[in-house]
Amino acid sequence: MSATRARSVQNEITISNPATGERVGSVAVATAADVKAAALRARRAQPAWERLGVRRRRRVLERFHDLLFERQDEIFDTIQRESGKTRREALGELLIVAGTARYYLAHGEEHLAEESHPGASPLITGARVGHRPYGLVGFITPWNYPFILSIGDALPALLAGNAVLVKPSELTPLSAELGRDLLATSGLDADLVQLVHGPGATVGAELVDHVDYLGFTGSTATGRKVAVAAAERLIPCSLELGGKNPMIVLAGAPLEEAVTGLVSGGFYNTGQTCIAVARVYVESRIFDRFAALARRRIEKLKVGWSLDWDMDVGSLVSREHAAKVMRHVEDAVGKGATVLTGGQRRSDLGEAFVAPTLLTDVDESMELCREETFGPVVALYPVRDADEAVARANDSTYGLNASVWTGSARTSRALARRIEAGSVGINSTLLIYSTFDVPMGGVKESGIGRRHGRQGILRFTQAQSIVDSIATGGGYEGVLANITSEARARSLAAAFKLMRRIPGLR
Repeated sequence: MSATRARSVQNEITISNPATGERVGSVAVATAADVKAAALRARRAQPAWERLGVRRRRRVLERFHDLLFERQDEIFDTIQRESGKTRREALGELLIVAGTARYYLAHGEEHLAEESHPGASPLITGARVGHRPYGLVGFITPWNYPFILSIGDALPALLAGNAVLVKPSELTPLSAELGRDLLATSGLDADLVQLVHGPGATVGAELVDHVDYLGFTGSTATGRKVAVAAAERLIPCSLELGGKNPMIVLAGAPLEEAVTGLVSGGFYNTGQTCIAVARVYVESRIFDRFAALARRRIEKLKVGWSLDWDMDVGSLVSREHAAKVMRHVEDAVGKGATVLTGGQRRSDLGEAFVAPTLLTDVDESMELCREETFGPVVALYPVRDADEAVARANDSTYGLNASVWTGSARTSRALARRIEAGSVGINSTLLIYSTFDVPMGGVKESGIGRRHGRQGILRFTQAQSIVDSIATGGGYEGVLANITSEARARSLAAAFKLMRRIPGLR
């Protein structure tokens, strides 16, 4: 926890604006007893919520969706003041939360519907699969998207019939508090969304002990610890962890558009995005032109703090995080990297500002080459051809997101299938986050599980299979009980062999 951003005094955490240092609010630090009591309140409220059924639960999400836009200025101000984001980035958070609500309003009932299956034996057996809520879903969320990750992630869990217990980052808890109030105003029983505040090592660890499912977003190092804690309790978890996301640009690609992708993918949210562009592999014959275009575009970005719509890049979340980003830059430059633009703190704007930075000549000796920087820093690497680009893109312990720019849809799709990442964008870098119909998540050390789409709501449920028979022993055990001779066994084998060739049987 940053001493300048979230100062704990006895039982209270004071929240400050990282861009200005202004005090913007405070929250109470939860004790172990507080976490236990919050979990108990949520559990008591959950059964009635589940019994309502998905159609009646939808009504709360409908009202919440509309309320987001009625209260949008309050949401923007809250997000900005505790995180240092730009106004457009605060709008982006609202749109993602609204889009999540809209998607599950349209498709949640279908995803949660009971499924019918033919069963073990044709005609005399059947099977149904239902999706039951876990009960109490826990979330431990970071500071980079305080509204999306604390409230947006809770929406499918709630629609599935769960209660939720959330520990937001102690740097940015006010967005979650506002989101909870908006849900209550929308008609949700206030006990169904419980927030607890404080350090992850204490409050987060206590939360794990009281939930039935855990969703965690954060660093890979912390994710390992969370996974161990969940495993000790034998509860399922989903982990969205770090990334060192590659972008591939080959000759023939529309360079201006690719530069737009680099700028948005690398510097949106000041680079504090798990799917942000960090490594750009550019075919050698277009490298110099691409680098020059990128440098000019980056230098036009307006950096600063404002509650208006005039800034392109805001502050980092704290001066400590800004120092960590600069350590990566200074380590790289000290070992021979070239700064094309940026490369320094913007102390004239405040302690948490770093200039958008573009580097070349980055090699394996530099921390920035492989470690997640999580700031406004992008490195360019020349490559001979597509094969080298793919090989270097895959040479990472991470595998969260990637993008491909070639000028040919067919070539781009072929390259995308070779990349070891949970999502790959073609002619876009951050598109996956607003594509609600498909799953998003990482491979390798970038995580376990998926958000969005059918998987994004079914992860909060347990499958229950109900099988039935119109006659006693309709399964294989009943059939086998009647096999009392070689002749009957041969007849049974012949019947099973024939079943594969009859349409509709399996």
